[in-house]
Amino acid sequence: MNLFFLRALLRRQLLTTAKFEAAIEQTRLNAERYRKIEQSDKLRDFLALEQVVASSEFQAKKKELTTKKYKDTDEAKLLARLKQLRKDKFVRQYLKTGEGDNRASVMQYETLRKETESDDFMRRNAFWQDTHRWDTTEEGKKDATYSALLQDPDIRFFRSADVKAIEQFEQYEKVYEDVFNWIRLDAGDWHSGMHYPSAAFVRDHSFTTEQQAYNKGRNVDTAGGILHIKTSKENVSAPAWDEKKGMVMKDFRYTSDIICNDKVAVEEGMVVQVKVRSTGNVNHAICLRGAERTPIIHLYDYRKSRFYLGARENVKDERYLKELDGLKASKYIVFTVSWQKDELIWYINNMEVYRTKNRIPKGEKLYIHMFSSIPTSIRRVKEGEMQVDWIRVYRNKK
Repeated sequence: MNLFFLRALLRRQLLTTAKFEAAIEQTRLNAERYRKIEQSDKLRDFLALEQVVASSEFQAKKKELTTKKYKDTDEAKLLARLKQLRKDKFVRQYLKTGEGDNRASVMQYETLRKETESDDFMRRNAFWQDTHRWDTTEEGKKDATYSALLQDPDIRFFRSADVKAIEQFEQYEKVYEDVFNWIRLDAGDWHSGMHYPSAAFVRDHSFTTEQQAYNKGRNVDTAGGILHIKTSKENVSAPAWDEKKGMVMKDFRYTSDIICNDKVAVEEGMVVQVKVRSTGNVNHAICLRGAERTPIIHLYDYRKSRFYLGARENVKDERYLKELDGLKASKYIVFTVSWQKDELIWYINNMEVYRTKNRIPKGEKLYIHMFSSIPTSIRRVKEGEMQVDWIRVYRNKK
């Protein structure tokens, strides 16, 4: 594993492809649930109740009613005073003979007695004697409702949701997806060959520096929702581009294919994501390129047991490509490139692995190309194939 990729791993834990896909789906479900709850009456009532419960007046009253001891209430003090007055000699005489009602202590006793025997006092006294007095109030009932809502699954989800992740997810809308359920190449959105500005160009051609002929879609098929581009040993004569002679016919010992999607143009503000794996000692690539072959954005580029990411303005200039290792090409991996205004950012599953502000295409519309090839530098060719589970294109809503 090279130092560049090691640094990326140290910064963040790389999820397995299965866990990454599960995380994407969970975020989608979370976003749907969050927005649904956001518009619900339940949340509206909860938020309104939360304002009431959180007010200083409400909290002050709750504190008083839940912490105040009965002995400290006016009612308890009044009853204590009444009890004390019963011990007064004049009050005792009054209670025994009915005489002395003009005494100050007797008059006070009678006043307190009448007050404590009133319905209002008995109601207030019973309230303060109740250790669960808060629960009997309207505020207490609101508090209980609020507490119950705090435990409601939807409210708990809403309060704990990763809003930043949801907003980032919602920042992009999916504008294209292919899960390869079609049978024939011409039944989908793809065609064999490259994207050229004119139909007069020969789209299905290889290069004289390669050992394979592109086979006009014959090496492309789908099975179980998986796209296969196969590289096979087969003798065939096919068109090849020579840098000096132009288009010539050449005899090849191998066949493979290149396909392009003209239905969706990728441009600034878009994200392309693909789940892919490959086998064999051949080169496999998924890239974005224009009608003139350049610029090229390498989304998936596997050759000589290495992965390469980056962008090129010149077909031959590969010095700006970043090399990655430590990944198994035979295992499904999700590769992502995000084309921002001033930079390109690449991800392997959930982890950012490279970004650059150089060679950013300006005002270009690029098209997705997927192909396998065998350059003449490969001496020990091992047949193989590139398998693509799905490909998606997103656009920034802003």
